[in-house]
Amino acid sequence: MDHVTEHHPSHGLDGFDRVILVHGFGAGPDEHWFPWLARSVPHLEALELPSPQAPRASIWVPMIAERIGSSPDSLAGLAIVTHSLGGLAALRAIERVISSSPDHRDEQHLAAFIAVAPFAQHLPPTGEAELDHFLITGLSDFVKGADPRELRPFLGATTVIHSDNDPLVPQEASLDVAAALGADVVAVPGAGHFLASDGITSLPQIVTALRNQATP
Repeated sequence: MDHVTEHHPSHGLDGFDRVILVHGFGAGPDEHWFPWLARSVPHLEALELPSPQAPRASIWVPMIAERIGSSPDSLAGLAIVTHSLGGLAALRAIERVISSSPDHRDEQHLAAFIAVAPFAQHLPPTGEAELDHFLITGLSDFVKGADPRELRPFLGATTVIHSDNDPLVPQEASLDVAAALGADVVAVPGAGHFLASDGITSLPQIVTALRNQATP
């Protein structure tokens, strides 16, 4: 990490009241580029979701929704950053929050939504036994009924960040989400699935997207 990024990453990010990070399968807030983001973004709330090796939509989605909050203005001033399965789980949670206050539905929207390697469909086998077991037994509960297009008005400024050599989430799946959300698209060549094992321990493209989307 260079000297400038370490000491000045938060400039221009004060337009957000809160920033929530939602990790994906097999991860936690201390892995990959998440600690770097916690150092780089003011008041970041990095969620730690249970049983990341065997995620359950019935547990993850309500937990994320609870962290977002159920008041009519819960989404105002909030940016959500997600990775992989965390993107789909966060979308389902936002859907849940909006449904909980239908009288204020038209007034609600995030300040920003940034999804790294997102998908909203079933994925092909990966060759990793634990992950493939989840894809067969658990992913359908996250995907079932998901329609990112319906959430587009509620997400504020959206950005999808994807790689051209992701071995787990085909880039077409991420681009489908981007199209559904009307998102800005940022390609990071050679970044794999944006894991530490891919060499990704920082992701300045997120800070750039947040800075571009922050309220002046």
